[in-house]
Amino acid sequence: MKHVRAFIISLGTLLLGLGLYSGEKIFFMGFAVIASLIFYALITNLWVLMDFRYLQRVTPEQATKGDRASLIIQIHNDKPFIYPYIKVFYQIPQSALINEVKEEVLCILPFHYGEIKEEFTCELRGDYTLGIIGVEVGDPFGLFTFYTNLLNRSYYKPLRLSVAPRVIRLTSLPLPQIQAEGTTRQEFLPTEEPSSLSDIRQYHYGDPLKKIHWKVSAKLQALYVKNYETNTQPQILMFLETFPFPSEGIARYKVEDQMIECAVALIHFVLSKWLSLQLIIYHMERQQLSGRNPGDFNRFFDYLAALPFNSPFRMDEILSMESHGFNKGQSVVLIVHDMSYQLFNRLCLLKQSNIHPLVFLIYHSPGLKEDTKRMIDELNRREIPCFPLHTDERIDEVLVSEL
Repeated sequence: MKHVRAFIISLGTLLLGLGLYSGEKIFFMGFAVIASLIFYALITNLWVLMDFRYLQRVTPEQATKGDRASLIIQIHNDKPFIYPYIKVFYQIPQSALINEVKEEVLCILPFHYGEIKEEFTCELRGDYTLGIIGVEVGDPFGLFTFYTNLLNRSYYKPLRLSVAPRVIRLTSLPLPQIQAEGTTRQEFLPTEEPSSLSDIRQYHYGDPLKKIHWKVSAKLQALYVKNYETNTQPQILMFLETFPFPSEGIARYKVEDQMIECAVALIHFVLSKWLSLQLIIYHMERQQLSGRNPGDFNRFFDYLAALPFNSPFRMDEILSMESHGFNKGQSVVLIVHDMSYQLFNRLCLLKQSNIHPLVFLIYHSPGLKEDTKRMIDELNRREIPCFPLHTDERIDEVLVSEL
């Protein structure tokens, strides 16, 4: 394009010089044509940028991980001349995560529109800003190109897409149970009815029919269910490591997404069994959520869907601060992305104190390091279940293959 521009300007200069030297009209006429082309190219480009019109939409605006979505961008040409060259720069979730820009070139006839349709899979949870971010226009003669950043325009309105975590429904989960004789073994969570009535609340979709309090429901003309104290099993504690993953780019986002998906699946399973659960997360301060029935799941889900990973504390530090409050026989679920020697030693000490950890290690590299493998094998040998979970695996498939 620079060569074309240099050639046209040189030709115009030559024709003007010849016209001034010889006085022949033909040279002036040639110069007038060249000048008109340059003026037309300049004016049309500026006109397009000053009066640029587009429409865009994303469908759906709220999705769940794994869903398909589509981005549609329409560039409208309501002017009486052709858009011979217009390059559109835009982003979809995958490109936004790695800070890259997609582009596509259009040629739009007068009073028509060009359309870009991009279909994609919502692979990771999060809130995304996507759509068109800039355009580059060129004239029919290839003389000029102009770029405008739409993010700086007052009328620019970005599209937003919210992707919620996927809820994987587990069929079983190994948690250590204390036996009457004082030994421990690994078994599936029990589903027997607890014995001590705690309170009564309104029925929620998914509540077991056997928990309906029929006398109260008949009297109040609405379904009510019974809440029970889980006095046969101590409260389950869950810790999620939100210390930033030590890698930038897509690897970090995949690890964070897998950790959230793992936590959601475990919480859904535990609460669906009407077991008492407490989720503890450290940022700059300690945060916790408690629940004991399926109706509490949405609170956990909404919290985890928007959870940032910016904690200054690693899991071994969290356990050091929390372990004094653990009860003997208690089950502690850990979701981590780093198996350090400090964490390994802390887990062994908990086991010796009659605390029963269950560990999920999330990793992204093609394989685990040898020292990490050795620590995992040693933890399992000491009856501390530890499941390595790659970012491309599903927790339900890993549990089925391991159990």
